[in-house]
Amino acid sequence: MFAAKQARNRGLPLQLPTGSGFYALQPGVTWLFPSDPVVFFGNLSYLHDFPRHHVSRTVLLGGKEPLGTVQVGDIADVSVGMGLALNDKASISIGYNQSFLGITKQNGKTVPGSARSVLGTLLIGGSYRFSDRRSMNFTLGVGVTRDTPDATVTVRVPMMY
Repeated sequence: MFAAKQARNRGLPLQLPTGSGFYALQPGVTWLFPSDPVVFFGNLSYLHDFPRHHVSRTVLLGGKEPLGTVQVGDIADVSVGMGLALNDKASISIGYNQSFLGITKQNGKTVPGSARSVLGTLLIGGSYRFSDRRSMNFTLGVGVTRDTPDATVTVRVPMMY
């Protein structure tokens, strides 16, 4: 209780958001070109965020500040890579992902500090199939542009029922 009261008095959030707060639509196309034992792949996608109207935010001491209409930047994304089968259960992959982020606008004007960004990530991964229903995928992402995180690690365990 004491920590929550301190956070509230400092204007800090009491819980983390679970999304961006905007509806979005993301069409994309993926291509695969098998050339045993390698599979080349690529992906193109575009994420459009729909604007939100009558947006406001809570400020220190519980007041509301109207922000009007907010339109976050769209994202164009391209990725290419290849996967190499080591045997019938294991594979490794290498790829590159480039994202182009647009600027954010508030009431039709660019938000101060908002800028177009280019994010590039080198992806190195591996996959192991435990059974017909379970596998594990591991990916290490290394940021190659200034605004990209230096490193990301993703572990997935997809399960089919």
